[in-house]
Amino acid sequence: MRINSLVYFFIASLMFTATAFSKPQSLVFCYEDKNIAPMFLGDGQNIPTDKPGASIEILQQLDLALPNVAISFVRKPWRRCLNDLEFNRVNAVIASYRKGRENVAVYPVDEQGKLQDDYAVSEFGSCLIGRYKFHKEWETREVFQNKAFTIAIPNGYGLNSALKEEPFFIHNTFSKSKAFELLDKGVVQASVDLCQVDGLKVSSYPYEGNNVKPIYPPYETSHGYLVFSKKFYEENNALSLQMWQWLSKFESAPVYIKYLQTLK
Repeated sequence: MRINSLVYFFIASLMFTATAFSKPQSLVFCYEDKNIAPMFLGDGQNIPTDKPGASIEILQQLDLALPNVAISFVRKPWRRCLNDLEFNRVNAVIASYRKGRENVAVYPVDEQGKLQDDYAVSEFGSCLIGRYKFHKEWETREVFQNKAFTIAIPNGYGLNSALKEEPFFIHNTFSKSKAFELLDKGVVQASVDLCQVDGLKVSSYPYEGNNVKPIYPPYETSHGYLVFSKKFYEENNALSLQMWQWLSKFESAPVYIKYLQTLK
């Protein structure tokens, strides 16, 4: 009996030691190298130490909360992030669901393959924005011929595909701020802005006094999911689930709203 107890104690000690000194799993998170407020702030490859953006702040809190993962951040053009995710050169991004992305990324789904929105990092509504004349003409857009309106929208935005079905001439820009600048100067009639966070009306449009307003309800409501490369998920499925579960319990909306308020 005494021998068995000693053996048990020895094995338990080894397990505790292994757990205590095991290295956390490294996770490389890739995000846009352009300023996309309130999600990501700053431009280029540098990761801001102060006010990095709401999405990054949330992931930094996740990193602190879970001792078995160590998150590092890299910034690249969005399409390169997705390409690197496919080949596991990075391990995770935050992305909305678009048909075909499930071929290169693992989303949180249930046993029937349905997306689990509770595990999303964010819920955003995107609105068309423009001046009063655009609002009135948009209401009767069915009477217009193709390409009746001009809209500025950044390259790589998922809404590009949907808006191609509308009577828009699409002017693609390299950044959200450039799209807003073109609208402010009257070069285009419309753009797209974040207008709702978890059902609360918000705005990230920086210019005032030009009567640019959103059209409600949102043109699209989407969820931003923390998605993993297939290889990372295959090797760390329990850890991936743990991260999704942590996000499901975290109140992310106040973080996004805080950033939006500081940008005004």
